[in-house]
Amino acid sequence: MTNPALQAEDRDTSAILTRARLEASALPGPPPGLPDNLDAAYAIQHKSIAAWPDKVAGWKVGGVPADYVERFQETRLAGPIFGRSVVHHVPGQRALMSVFCGGFAAIEPEFIIRLGEDRTGDRLFIGAEIASSPIPAINDHGPVAVISDFGNNNGLLVGPEVPDWRDYAGEVRVVAEIDGTAVAERMVANPAEDVDAALQFLIELAHRKGFSLPAGTYVSSGAITGVHEAAIGCTSRLDFGQLGELHLELVEAKPFA
Repeated sequence: MTNPALQAEDRDTSAILTRARLEASALPGPPPGLPDNLDAAYAIQHKSIAAWPDKVAGWKVGGVPADYVERFQETRLAGPIFGRSVVHHVPGQRALMSVFCGGFAAIEPEFIIRLGEDRTGDRLFIGAEIASSPIPAINDHGPVAVISDFGNNNGLLVGPEVPDWRDYAGEVRVVAEIDGTAVAERMVANPAEDVDAALQFLIELAHRKGFSLPAGTYVSSGAITGVHEAAIGCTSRLDFGQLGELHLELVEAKPFA
């Protein structure tokens, strides 16, 4: 990835965020001196990726809140998903997904792509992004905070595969439940269309920023029903109708070892 020269305060921001995640410790708020543009935020993210003791296994694609779209002229953002945070759902079991105590935590049902050697080899799965950050209420600080802090990602849950997904016909009803209560639902008319738009954004971003998307890379394509904040100990059922369902529980993140 191309890494433009960082200002001293940007290097400090990267160090603060990386250390907090390694120690699984919450911060009182975002580091002082967050950048005012997305390029600098991605440069911070890249420096943090280089310092993180795990390999990138995928990327999350998320939305830029409507209040920031005009300012930044962008509707999506991305962040890394690391190998040790990828969990494969086992039917009949509840997946344990870690989040930061005292920070931000949310559950997001999503469609997940696993990239092939070319686009014809891409595979689609139902799944979930676990959004979590040492920064409480990170989304209140806008996309520069989210991008700077690893895209506000702390895990990926990969569920059953969607066969023949590009030719899938019919709507998919997705329901998110937390602690037995439905918190949101959405009818997805064309899963392939939503997924392709997110993937195209990531491909273009990778080209601009100079990072690779090799075969086997996971791409979490964006929250289907919304960003559902939840606390440690909460359980969740994510129902994708005829495509299957996922069960998970949020647990406290431990220091990285």
